[in-house]
Amino acid sequence: MSQLIALIFDDQFKAEEARDALHRMAGEGLLEIYGSVLITKNAAGKTVVTQEDKVIREDQKAGHIAGLIAAAVTGTMPFILAPTLARRLVSRLMDHGITQKFVKDLKREVEPGTSALVLLAASDPDRRQAVEEKMRSFGAKMLESVLPPEVKQEIESEIEKQKAA
Repeated sequence: MSQLIALIFDDQFKAEEARDALHRMAGEGLLEIYGSVLITKNAAGKTVVTQEDKVIREDQKAGHIAGLIAAAVTGTMPFILAPTLARRLVSRLMDHGITQKFVKDLKREVEPGTSALVLLAASDPDRRQAVEEKMRSFGAKMLESVLPPEVKQEIESEIEKQKAA
Protein backbone atom coordinates (compact mmCIF):
# COMPACT_ATOMS: atom_id res chain seq x y z
CA MET A 1 0.00 0.00 0.00
CA SER A 2 1.26 3.47 -0.85
CA GLN A 3 2.05 5.86 1.94
CA LEU A 4 2.23 9.63 1.77
CA ILE A 5 5.14 10.62 3.95
CA ALA A 6 6.39 14.10 4.74
CA LEU A 7 9.74 14.59 6.41
CA ILE A 8 10.12 18.11 7.82
CA PHE A 9 13.55 19.50 8.65
CA ASP A 10 14.58 22.56 10.66
CA ASP A 11 17.18 23.33 7.99
CA GLN A 12 16.39 24.34 4.43
CA PHE A 13 19.00 21.97 2.94
CA LYS A 14 18.40 18.75 4.92
CA ALA A 15 15.47 17.55 2.78
CA GLU A 16 17.69 17.27 -0.28
CA GLU A 17 20.31 15.33 1.69
CA ALA A 18 17.60 13.00 3.01
CA ARG A 19 16.22 12.45 -0.50
CA ASP A 20 19.66 11.32 -1.68
CA ALA A 21 19.91 8.93 1.27
CA LEU A 22 16.44 7.54 0.55
CA HIS A 23 17.41 6.87 -3.06
CA ARG A 24 20.43 4.91 -1.86
CA MET A 25 18.13 2.89 0.39
CA ALA A 26 15.77 2.31 -2.54
CA GLY A 27 18.76 0.98 -4.47
CA GLU A 28 19.38 -1.41 -1.59
CA GLY A 29 15.78 -2.64 -1.87
CA LEU A 30 14.54 -1.12 1.39
CA LEU A 31 11.70 0.86 -0.19
CA GLU A 32 10.08 1.84 -3.45
CA ILE A 33 9.83 5.55 -4.18
CA TYR A 34 7.04 6.45 -6.60
CA GLY A 35 7.62 10.18 -6.45
CA SER A 36 9.06 12.91 -4.30
CA VAL A 37 8.86 16.66 -4.00
CA LEU A 38 11.14 19.03 -2.10
CA ILE A 39 9.60 22.07 -0.45
CA THR A 40 12.11 24.65 0.75
CA LYS A 41 11.23 27.87 2.52
CA ASN A 42 14.14 30.26 2.99
CA ALA A 43 14.52 32.63 5.94
CA ALA A 44 12.64 35.37 4.05
CA GLY A 45 9.70 33.00 3.54
CA LYS A 46 10.18 32.40 -0.20
CA THR A 47 9.02 28.90 -1.11
CA VAL A 48 10.67 26.76 -3.78
CA VAL A 49 9.10 23.49 -4.91
CA THR A 50 11.15 20.93 -6.83
CA GLN A 51 9.52 17.79 -8.16
CA GLU A 52 11.66 14.73 -8.66
CA ASP A 53 12.05 13.79 -12.28
CA LYS A 54 14.57 10.97 -11.84
CA VAL A 55 12.08 8.35 -10.61
CA ILE A 56 11.18 6.39 -13.74
CA ARG A 57 9.33 3.11 -13.63
CA GLU A 58 6.19 1.74 -15.17
CA ASP A 59 3.95 3.38 -12.55
CA GLN A 60 5.68 6.73 -12.80
CA LYS A 61 2.36 8.58 -12.95
CA ALA A 62 2.04 7.99 -9.19
CA GLY A 63 4.80 10.56 -8.72
CA HIS A 64 2.37 13.28 -9.70
CA ILE A 65 0.48 12.64 -6.48
CA ALA A 66 3.40 13.93 -4.39
CA GLY A 67 3.40 17.01 -6.63
CA LEU A 68 -0.31 17.53 -6.03
CA ILE A 69 0.28 17.41 -2.27
CA ALA A 70 3.02 20.04 -2.64
CA ALA A 71 0.62 22.16 -4.72
CA ALA A 72 -1.99 21.93 -1.98
CA VAL A 73 0.57 22.99 0.64
CA THR A 74 2.24 25.81 -1.28
CA GLY A 75 -0.27 26.93 -3.89
CA THR A 76 2.28 26.37 -6.66
CA MET A 77 2.10 23.80 -9.43
CA PRO A 78 5.46 21.98 -9.49
CA PHE A 79 4.82 20.03 -12.69
CA ILE A 80 3.19 20.52 -16.04
CA LEU A 81 -0.50 19.68 -15.98
CA ALA A 82 -3.34 21.79 -17.25
CA PRO A 83 -4.13 24.24 -14.43
CA THR A 84 -7.81 23.26 -14.33
CA LEU A 85 -6.92 19.56 -14.10
CA ALA A 86 -4.35 20.23 -11.39
CA ARG A 87 -6.88 22.20 -9.32
CA ARG A 88 -9.48 19.45 -9.75
CA LEU A 89 -7.02 16.76 -8.66
CA VAL A 90 -5.88 18.78 -5.65
CA SER A 91 -9.55 19.19 -4.73
CA ARG A 92 -10.06 15.42 -5.03
CA LEU A 93 -7.15 14.80 -2.67
CA MET A 94 -8.52 17.34 -0.22
CA ASP A 95 -11.96 15.68 -0.29
CA HIS A 96 -10.45 12.77 1.58
CA GLY A 97 -10.25 13.47 5.32
CA ILE A 98 -6.92 11.74 5.98
CA THR A 99 -5.21 13.55 3.12
CA GLN A 100 -6.78 16.85 4.17
CA LYS A 101 -5.35 16.50 7.70
CA PHE A 102 -1.96 15.55 6.23
CA VAL A 103 -1.89 18.70 4.06
CA LYS A 104 -3.07 20.92 6.92
CA ASP A 105 -0.39 19.56 9.26
CA LEU A 106 2.30 19.89 6.60
CA LYS A 107 1.32 23.51 5.86
CA ARG A 108 1.67 24.32 9.55
CA GLU A 109 5.14 22.71 9.77
CA VAL A 110 6.78 24.32 6.73
CA GLU A 111 8.00 27.62 8.13
CA PRO A 112 10.76 30.02 7.04
CA GLY A 113 14.19 28.38 7.26
CA THR A 114 12.82 24.83 6.92
CA SER A 115 12.48 22.20 4.24
CA ALA A 116 10.25 19.22 3.66
CA LEU A 117 10.41 16.11 1.56
CA VAL A 118 7.07 14.69 0.45
CA LEU A 119 7.20 11.09 -0.74
CA LEU A 120 4.81 8.59 -2.16
CA ALA A 121 6.52 5.34 -1.23
CA ALA A 122 5.98 1.74 -0.18
CA SER A 123 7.86 -0.70 2.01
CA ASP A 124 7.08 -3.73 4.13
CA PRO A 125 7.20 -3.34 7.95
CA ASP A 126 10.68 -4.87 8.40
CA ARG A 127 12.31 -2.81 5.68
CA ARG A 128 10.43 0.26 6.81
CA GLN A 129 11.95 -0.04 10.28
CA ALA A 130 15.43 -0.14 8.70
CA VAL A 131 14.63 3.00 6.68
CA GLU A 132 13.36 4.81 9.77
CA GLU A 133 16.52 3.90 11.73
CA LYS A 134 18.75 5.23 8.95
CA MET A 135 16.70 8.44 8.69
CA ARG A 136 16.93 9.27 12.41
CA SER A 137 20.31 10.94 11.87
CA PHE A 138 18.60 13.63 9.78
CA GLY A 139 16.40 14.69 12.70
CA ALA A 140 13.20 14.96 10.68
CA LYS A 141 9.71 15.26 11.99
CA MET A 142 7.55 12.74 10.12
CA LEU A 143 3.93 13.01 9.01
CA GLU A 144 2.17 10.03 7.40
CA SER A 145 -1.04 9.27 5.60
CA VAL A 146 -2.28 6.27 3.70
CA LEU A 147 -3.38 7.18 0.21
CA PRO A 148 -6.64 5.33 -0.42
CA PRO A 149 -6.25 3.08 -3.48
CA GLU A 150 -9.42 4.43 -5.09
CA VAL A 151 -8.17 8.04 -4.83
CA LYS A 152 -4.78 7.05 -6.23
CA GLN A 153 -6.44 5.21 -9.13
CA GLU A 154 -8.78 8.11 -9.90
CA ILE A 155 -5.90 10.60 -10.00
CA GLU A 156 -3.76 8.31 -12.14
CA SER A 157 -6.65 7.82 -14.57
CA GLU A 158 -7.18 11.56 -14.89
CA ILE A 159 -3.47 12.10 -15.56
CA GLU A 160 -3.51 9.39 -18.24
CA LYS A 161 -6.55 10.99 -19.91
CA GLN A 162 -4.74 14.33 -19.94
CA LYS A 163 -1.65 12.79 -21.53
CA ALA A 164 -3.75 11.05 -24.21
CA ALA A 165 -5.62 14.25 -25.11
